[in-house]
Amino acid sequence: MPLTVKWNQDFNAGQTWITDFTLLNPNGTPRSVIGNTFQSSLKRHYKSVNATTILVEVLDAPTGNIKLSLTDAQTTALIGGKYLYDVEMTDTEGIKERIIQGVITVRPEVTK
Repeated sequence: MPLTVKWNQDFNAGQTWITDFTLLNPNGTPRSVIGNTFQSSLKRHYKSVNATTILVEVLDAPTGNIKLSLTDAQTTALIGGKYLYDVEMTDTEGIKERIIQGVITVRPEVTK
C-alpha cells in the first residue's frame, strides 16, 4: 500500500477553491480508482467536532485523476488560519486508505 502523501495548500477566503491531482502507484504509473469512493474533510484541529466537507470528484478513474473543491460560500465561512484536511479512499472490497493529508492555510477576506 502506498504511503499517504502530505500536500499542504493555501487559498483566499471568499473564493472558490479547486485543485486536482493524479494518484500514482509506487513505480510512478497511474493508479486506477475505478469503483472506489472518496470522502474528505477540513477541520481546525483533529478533535474538532465541526468539519467542512470537501467535495471529491473523480475526473478520470482509469488514470486516478481526482478533483477537490470548496465553494466560495464554504471558504467565506472559514476563519483565517490553519486547518487540517485529509482525503480517504474506500476500494471496491471496503478497504479504506488515507491517500492525502496536510495543512490548508486560509487567508482571511478583506473585501466582502
